[in-house]
Amino acid sequence: MSPTAANKAGVLFRSLKSGVDAIGPKTRTALSYAVAGAILWFVAQGINPARIALSLRRADAGLFLSVCAVSFAVWFLGETLLFSRLFSYFHRRTTFYEMLVPNAAQYFLQVVNVAVGSGALLFFLNRRKGVPWLAGGATLLLQALVDLQILALMALAGLTVSGHVRFPGALYYLVGMLAAMWLIMWFWLRGRPRWRIARMIYDRRVFRSFREARLSHYLRLIALRAPIFIFQSFVFYGEMRAFAIHAPIATVMADTPLILLATSLPLTPVGIGSEQLMMVWCFRAYASVADLLAVSLAISATGVLFRCALGIGSVRSFIHQMLAQDLSGEQVSAPASVAPKRTGALAPDAP
Repeated sequence: MSPTAANKAGVLFRSLKSGVDAIGPKTRTALSYAVAGAILWFVAQGINPARIALSLRRADAGLFLSVCAVSFAVWFLGETLLFSRLFSYFHRRTTFYEMLVPNAAQYFLQVVNVAVGSGALLFFLNRRKGVPWLAGGATLLLQALVDLQILALMALAGLTVSGHVRFPGALYYLVGMLAAMWLIMWFWLRGRPRWRIARMIYDRRVFRSFREARLSHYLRLIALRAPIFIFQSFVFYGEMRAFAIHAPIATVMADTPLILLATSLPLTPVGIGSEQLMMVWCFRAYASVADLLAVSLAISATGVLFRCALGIGSVRSFIHQMLAQDLSGEQVSAPASVAPKRTGALAPDAP
């Protein structure tokens, strides 16, 4: 890339960033809830609210709440373990108990927006572990790469077992998606590239976690994340059974990756709206739109209540821990840059 092109790209990036920063956090939150409301309005068009209320009254509340409570516990404790291992692999040793409060704060802040929730983890990494903000973001990006591979493999397995194709060419999209992600992994696993433009990306200090990641790291992260995603298929199945919706488990497993992917996008708070749209689209052959809206709205509402209950003390405790560290004057030095265990030294990083 020529210096002129690089300068133009930098100007464009700064312009876009300043445009995003000009929108205040309250405005962004309001916009995310507005998007959620618009999606709900679109999905619920022509549906009598009384029909949704009737479905809620007829549901097995005991079964539904039990499944939701177990699901929330598995996700929270499982992700706490996952993030403690992730940060230990590529930054500083992080214990399970050390991650409990930051992860609880993340869960609560996701009620505002998924991206805001991730900020709690980046704040923890920066203040407690001395990890630069962008380097912490790159580590979370590496985990996202792992998550996408698991979701794609789950969708392929579900498609193979159920034989139910959700949209034409689904198999080719999934294979192409996996191929693209494996190509990204190959780029980082093969070592420092010879091509100058590729080295400009590889040598960036923010991508330290990608450079240090080995195949064993990816496999261990998959082993921690995959059971959570697979378990969620049975959670959806149990929640729908509580509303007398009898979708085949193979179909639920095939469609779970689509729902998880849609709800993880930082468009709406905790996937409100996105989850309703995907539940209706995926399972409309097995229940009415009103019943599917009822169960998906109950799932979202229960999730928000659990997150708020978890966040009542966690956010205050999280902020107190960070401020106490600042007031004590404790300085956490940034971890030393570890050169890749491959041939070739890193070039100086651009600011």
